[in-house]
Amino acid sequence: MLEISSHSQFRIGICISMIILLLGVVSIYTIKTMDDINQNYNFILEYNQNISNFDDIKIKYERQMTIFESLKSEENLAGVGTFWIYNTEIKNKIYDFNTLIINNPQFVELLEDKKSLELENNIDSYYNLHLNYENSASDALSYFYDGDFGLFLLEYENLKHLQFELFEKLEDIEQTLEIIPVYSKISVEHIIADFQILQWTMIILVGVVTTMLVFFLNQTNSNLKSEIKMQTKNLQKLNEQLKTVDKKREEFISIASHELKGPIQPIFGFVELAKTGIISNQEALEGISNIALNLENIANNVLDLTKIENDELELHLEKNSINELISEVLDSEHFNPDRKVPIITRLDVDVVMNLDRTRIKQVLRNILDNCIKFTETGTITIQTNLLKDKKTLKLFITDSGPEIPHDVLPKIFKKFVTKGNYKVSGFGLGLYISKNIVDAHKGKISAYNKNGHPVFEISLPIISFDLTWKDSESSNLEKNIEYN
Repeated sequence: MLEISSHSQFRIGICISMIILLLGVVSIYTIKTMDDINQNYNFILEYNQNISNFDDIKIKYERQMTIFESLKSEENLAGVGTFWIYNTEIKNKIYDFNTLIINNPQFVELLEDKKSLELENNIDSYYNLHLNYENSASDALSYFYDGDFGLFLLEYENLKHLQFELFEKLEDIEQTLEIIPVYSKISVEHIIADFQILQWTMIILVGVVTTMLVFFLNQTNSNLKSEIKMQTKNLQKLNEQLKTVDKKREEFISIASHELKGPIQPIFGFVELAKTGIISNQEALEGISNIALNLENIANNVLDLTKIENDELELHLEKNSINELISEVLDSEHFNPDRKVPIITRLDVDVVMNLDRTRIKQVLRNILDNCIKFTETGTITIQTNLLKDKKTLKLFITDSGPEIPHDVLPKIFKKFVTKGNYKVSGFGLGLYISKNIVDAHKGKISAYNKNGHPVFEISLPIISFDLTWKDSESSNLEKNIEYN
């Protein structure tokens, strides 16, 4: 490399230092700006979510009053447990919103002191009013159980009056909060405007300094240019690597936070139903156990995703009865609170296969859960067929729900498939992981529509197997799990 004069080195060093300094200032301010915008965006998201909860709270109040209407007509008590489930959900939403107010200083910043104080007073007043409503409902039920129908009707009228006041108080809170999105938008616009001014200023300064640097660099030898170019490429490559790592990290955090928000609320529902005697303690425990199993399955899916991405998915192969395996999965779905239709099985002759029992059960649960989500009426059917060559076992899972949209079918076994035409949307990790598990077993999995309904088809190769026959069984076995 040719020598560079100390004067040129000094000038180049000054220019580079200035560029790095300016870029550092821009980077720091960019991070701060994006953080401010992100905080504002998250705040508005949380705000909108809690505001939308008000409509849900009103609906639950109306459903509670419908339950008391049935008691007024001296109908059965089947809805009393549901009343307290609704009450628990309402209190949780009230608590979440109150936490949002307390933990977010942005409310104080966006609202005037008078409005902020008015909001806090309205929330406190609403909460105390709800406690009175809850006590009134409890007194009314006590009168009903004691057979004092006159006092029950009086308390019922008081309950309706309290509900009307609760609705008015909710309206007051919503009116106070209407100004927040407007102020928040103004705040974001100011942040972006300040950032654009700084951005243009830095662009001009960087342009001037860069022009000077180019002039000085042209006075140096070609070896120095080549070295700078090589180092620049290395920095760009490292930056891309860091972006890739950061993207994977954000992707994993996003998946985990979304998928692990499990159905906790039904647990309280089972507890309340057991307390009121609508179901037995054993049934409640079985239902809670099933929810815990679903949560475990979700956690396993998230962890399995990491293993699949890193090519670390392992199978523990052993001999297993395919019919017994399917039966165990169906038993675990017996008390699934989301299931609204019966599950019917049509199983061919039992085959003992060499496979990973836990993983195949995970595949079946993932597909069944998917069917349960979208099936409101009809049935879900599991069918197995041993092909004549006895080298392949076909497993079909169908339901009477809506067919899979044609734009979703080609990518249904990929990550992050959204099901916009359905009532439920999500990342679709279950089907993505299921395909990888089946592929690891040297099998195939596909999805298609038949007669307007979805069909999931799994083909598993039979390398080593035994056929299990019983005189009392035919080759077409049926099991029916009814909806309770």
